[in-house]
Amino acid sequence: MRLMHRHSTMVRVGSKRQPRPRPRDSYDVVSLLQSHPDAGRLAQIHSHVVTSGLESDRFVAAGLVARWAVLADTFLWNVMLQGYARAGPSHAREAVALFARMHASTRATAAGNRYTYTFIVKACAAAGDDDAGRAGRAVHALAVGAGVDLDVFVGNALVAFYARCGDVAAARKVFDGVAAKDVVSWNSMVAGYAQNGHSDEAVALLRSMLRRGATCRPDHVTLVAALPACAASAATREGLWAHSYAVKKAFRVDDALASGLIATYAACGRLDTARAIFDRAPGRNQAVYSSMIQAYGSHGHGVEALNLFRLMLAKGIAPDGICFVSVLSACAHSGLVDDGLRVFGTMGDHGVERRQVHYACVIDLLGRAGQLSRALGFLAVRAAEHLLVLDAGNAGRYAAWAQMYDAGGRWDDASRVRRMMQDRGANKPLAISIIEEHMDAGSTRG
Repeated sequence: MRLMHRHSTMVRVGSKRQPRPRPRDSYDVVSLLQSHPDAGRLAQIHSHVVTSGLESDRFVAAGLVARWAVLADTFLWNVMLQGYARAGPSHAREAVALFARMHASTRATAAGNRYTYTFIVKACAAAGDDDAGRAGRAVHALAVGAGVDLDVFVGNALVAFYARCGDVAAARKVFDGVAAKDVVSWNSMVAGYAQNGHSDEAVALLRSMLRRGATCRPDHVTLVAALPACAASAATREGLWAHSYAVKKAFRVDDALASGLIATYAACGRLDTARAIFDRAPGRNQAVYSSMIQAYGSHGHGVEALNLFRLMLAKGIAPDGICFVSVLSACAHSGLVDDGLRVFGTMGDHGVERRQVHYACVIDLLGRAGQLSRALGFLAVRAAEHLLVLDAGNAGRYAAWAQMYDAGGRWDDASRVRRMMQDRGANKPLAISIIEEHMDAGSTRG
């Protein structure tokens, strides 16, 4: 009890809350303890117990011990949940399982607080898969039951969660329900709109934020979230305002902010300003290069885009899938067919998986150049690749795929497919093998 008394004294001294009505006797104290007060309120009750001489009452003492134990238990659960939430998507299942165990505990259920729900929602958002999505919605329902769903911390986590799931309508509903919004609330919703392609809504929300005046002003994160939306929706005025605001507030133009500014000025047609920002960017990471490559490509400067891509590789900066989309689009807009196909062919060398968007870029590249037959041939190869995935053990699929590469003059790719067939031990179907053996025997007799 003495240790808890010292703790309650520290909490009381550090608290800025206004004192609440004090309990009059042991019955009042026990009743208050059964209402599951938080740590600050419990410290006030404990201090009153000590100063009122109720510390010797066994029912009061038992209630205090039990309540402090519950809060300590909740703290430990929250520490573990926070650790899983910070560990990334690979630990989301462990976080959900831990929360389920906590919720099943009678003591912990009563003690779950806003931090508990914030951490588990963040873990579900980090996972981003269907299972985590269902778990996150279930947690939201529990938060509503616990009366913490509109808390600013829980609300912010839910906005980010629903945005990650692509449900911007649910995210906006939570956002609107949080009364005491902070800048994180606004940033989460702006980013949610921008990341899901709702650029106009993101810009409109930025305007609403500005109308609020000094109560909630944009910060560095706001600009990073809003600038891509400004570029996508051609909101020139808001984009230029964001740059001037960053200068006025002396925000550091790091790589994240530089990428957004480059995209914004490119959308305005001011490539010279975009390039100046690129040249002044401190780190010039892959995202900054991709933004500038995209800027050149969208204005028909394919050669400059390719040169910048080669410079990036020379500096040892690894491209990602988005970067390849920018380069391939730049080649398509400038008619650089052979260069684009060579870039496409190097994706595997950089460990980047070819996705549907990259194949679409190549089709666009060939189509814009009027090479429709070549585009159709490329589509046939893509179809063969898909069949190979479905029937990886069939050597006939590999042979057909290699022949398509041969017909298109892609002999290196044809050799790669044949080596793949050997490495994977693919076999010809029995019927084909028998027919080929019969044909070989007939040719020998002839």
